[in-house]
Amino acid sequence: MSSSWPDRRRRGGGPSALERAQEARGLLQEQFFRVDQLQRDVGGTVASYAAMLPDRARSTGVVPGWKRLDDRAHAAVGDYLALLDQHDPVEELDPYRVHAATTAFEQGTAPLRGLADEMERFVDSYGAELGRLAEVRATVERRVAAAQAAVAAAEQAWHAMHDAGVDVPEADASLARARVAVRKLVEIADRLGPDAVEEPAGVVERLAGQARTLATEVPQRLATLATRIPSLGTRIDAVSTRAERTGEFMSGLRREFSFASWKDLADAEDELDAHVATARESLDRLRRLHADGETTAALTELTNVEDAVKAASDLVDAPRHRLERLRQVKSDPQQLFERARFALRDTRLLLRRGSPQPWGGRLDALAHELVALEGLLDAPHPDYWQLVTRMDRLHAGVDALVADFRASQRR
Repeated sequence: MSSSWPDRRRRGGGPSALERAQEARGLLQEQFFRVDQLQRDVGGTVASYAAMLPDRARSTGVVPGWKRLDDRAHAAVGDYLALLDQHDPVEELDPYRVHAATTAFEQGTAPLRGLADEMERFVDSYGAELGRLAEVRATVERRVAAAQAAVAAAEQAWHAMHDAGVDVPEADASLARARVAVRKLVEIADRLGPDAVEEPAGVVERLAGQARTLATEVPQRLATLATRIPSLGTRIDAVSTRAERTGEFMSGLRREFSFASWKDLADAEDELDAHVATARESLDRLRRLHADGETTAALTELTNVEDAVKAASDLVDAPRHRLERLRQVKSDPQQLFERARFALRDTRLLLRRGSPQPWGGRLDALAHELVALEGLLDAPHPDYWQLVTRMDRLHAGVDALVADFRASQRR
């Protein structure tokens, strides 16, 4: 009895029909795997390139060039699978169909090899351009690493705070938010470019900074609380002493100047009394909380005291400063105008060094404002405070114009 045909050799010891078919299938599969690997590797790189360098991707041939190859690769995959469905496994084919399978495999190998070769030439052609992606990724990685370092610094401060026996719930919450944010940043980092990574990295650093500040400053504030309490009491007393003349200065404003010049300070005396009263009440609560060992509540109350003292300090000298400034302007308003005219003349000379646009228009607008300010003095009871504030804005406009002009000359 003769042996089964797949195991037979042709006379002369050459490969059998089945072996030739198996060899042809192997070559076909080799080229398919080559196309498949290039499609995945290069396709992923091109996708990242398009995402991270969108402006360059729109102006180079990388994306459209790869799309054409990628479309052909998808079609080739379909042809390859159809070929195997029709002719494989060859070991189970009727002997008369093996030769047709070999021919089909050989015919299917050539286009796959050609496509793989084109993909490799694509990489050679655009390798330098795609190499920019590595630079971008390195930039993103450095930015992410900086955000991670900020969280690590916050965690170190947080551990030091807890080792000192201090519990600050706000620091716990801030650190938890920073940890969540940096975890999300790391998850999406490979899809971000240098511009896109900036916002989430900034969020991480801001949250980490808040946590670190709380973990660092709160223990320091607790350590100095015993000395802060009497110091705040002294500051409140000092504000109260200075406030005793507030009525005198407000009386001077009311007698000498129109209501428009001091209307924003009309309630200064009552507001000042309220701030001082609030500061004293908060300071009393702070003393009790500190004595009872309620550290977290004491720090909250410390902030309340400081806010009230600052509000009182900001307000207590405002009537005096306003009265002095308005008396100075009223005694010689032309001094303000001479200073403004000099600034405008000096700026006009400076602008002659460059193009008149857009600087000339801005300067003309400032000059028109100066003319309008002269009309304020024509009123029976001039609003000197409006004159002062608008003149200050005019000088700020001149300074900004000069700064912009000089910056443009350096470019």
